[in-house]
Amino acid sequence: MKTQVMMKIIFGIICSIFLLSFTSCKNEEIVADLIITNVNIIDVENQITNSNQTIAIQNGKIILIEPYSDSSVIKAETIIDGTNKYLMPSLWDMHTHYTTSNKHKGFLNLFIANGVLGVRDLWGNLETRDSLVASNTFMPRIFLSGHIMDGPFTLLQGTLQPKSVEEATHLVDSLNQKGADFIKVYDDLSKDIYEAISQKCNELNLPFSGHTPDIITAIDASELGQKSIEHLNGIFESCSSQQSRIDSLEVTFKQAFMQRNIPNAIKAFTEIETLYSSTLDEDELNKLSKTLVKNKTYVTPTLITLNNHWYRKEVDFTKDSRNKYIPLEMLNGWNPNNEFPTNMFPEETWESGKKMVTTAKTITNKLNKNGVKLLAGTDCGVSYVLPGFSIHNELKLLVESGLSNGEALQTATINPSEYFNLSDSLGIVSVNRIADLVLLNNNPLENIENTQTIYGVIQNGKYLDRNKLNQLLKTAEIKQ
Repeated sequence: MKTQVMMKIIFGIICSIFLLSFTSCKNEEIVADLIITNVNIIDVENQITNSNQTIAIQNGKIILIEPYSDSSVIKAETIIDGTNKYLMPSLWDMHTHYTTSNKHKGFLNLFIANGVLGVRDLWGNLETRDSLVASNTFMPRIFLSGHIMDGPFTLLQGTLQPKSVEEATHLVDSLNQKGADFIKVYDDLSKDIYEAISQKCNELNLPFSGHTPDIITAIDASELGQKSIEHLNGIFESCSSQQSRIDSLEVTFKQAFMQRNIPNAIKAFTEIETLYSSTLDEDELNKLSKTLVKNKTYVTPTLITLNNHWYRKEVDFTKDSRNKYIPLEMLNGWNPNNEFPTNMFPEETWESGKKMVTTAKTITNKLNKNGVKLLAGTDCGVSYVLPGFSIHNELKLLVESGLSNGEALQTATINPSEYFNLSDSLGIVSVNRIADLVLLNNNPLENIENTQTIYGVIQNGKYLDRNKLNQLLKTAEIKQ
């Protein structure tokens, strides 16, 4: 009897072992629209690389990420061998122009071909944007302000210039109803009109961003709720130990310019720039940083614009082969010899401008170390700043300023998604996120310039290989 019981136990154990072996040997099946195998995933949040992963994408979303196994059965319409490749979230350019311009339709291709699948355009046509969306135009996600709100002292054509608090409030309401994603404010707004704009935007839960008006400090702008400050505008002055002197010079500059006394205007302008660099006060910068962090105010340094603007006479940007994507009229306008009043600047002004580039990098690095959220933006469309391509140059300049490669990547991935309250769907490579991704040949955490080694782009789950990206670039070429 005991022998029979023992035999049954042994038989049961053998069966269990056999079943377990059979189950463990059964290959896992992965089914999706698009699957990338054995790829290295860039975790921009933690600034690390997760090696040898398989990622599955279905209906435009990431549905699975797991360690790669060569025994898995892969079933997908598109299968990509990710061996020795690096997958990261797609990039954002958080300060662009011309995305809704009929004269510059090719610019949309340039963004996508460079892995930029999200843009914030700070001056464009809302109706055109809506038309592009309705017609399923192949383009990045566009977040748009509509018209700029400014005062009477402006060189920009087509800005909205409210003459009263009531008119300013009405214009904000109107732009909101037309579908503006945010309001852009500019240099010459008066204090009462700027405050009216901020109050109405806050009531509507509508972000307002842009320049810090001359009459407002960067601290005041942050306290009033401005969501982002562009070009370090206002920050230079707020970090100076001679703010009152700069205020006085700004008045002198405006008066001279309006009186067409251009030499005196340039003289005042040059002194302002010189003071930005020579009077940088670390205590003031730390005080400003605390306010920006407290109010969750973002800063978009646009270092590439500052750099290219002030080095145009020293670096021959006209020889850049990528200028073939830029209309000749725009290219000619970027030439400092053709640009007013730049063509009247003495050497002293150009030298002070180059020093300001160095100062901007110092401020950017300090803001980052103090915990201020930075956004990667280019202001493309000015001073040889090329759409799409220039975001990679901006990332390089951020690293040159002192950010780590990972921190620079965050300014073009995580931070923009947080800015737009899209953290649940974009910004990182994770399950349940929208599959807006860039596949690279080399690791950007090792060298930030590797963001340019694009092997393919995935937009909303659709794969664009290198040939398709090259075709986009070819289509964008301007026939001069």
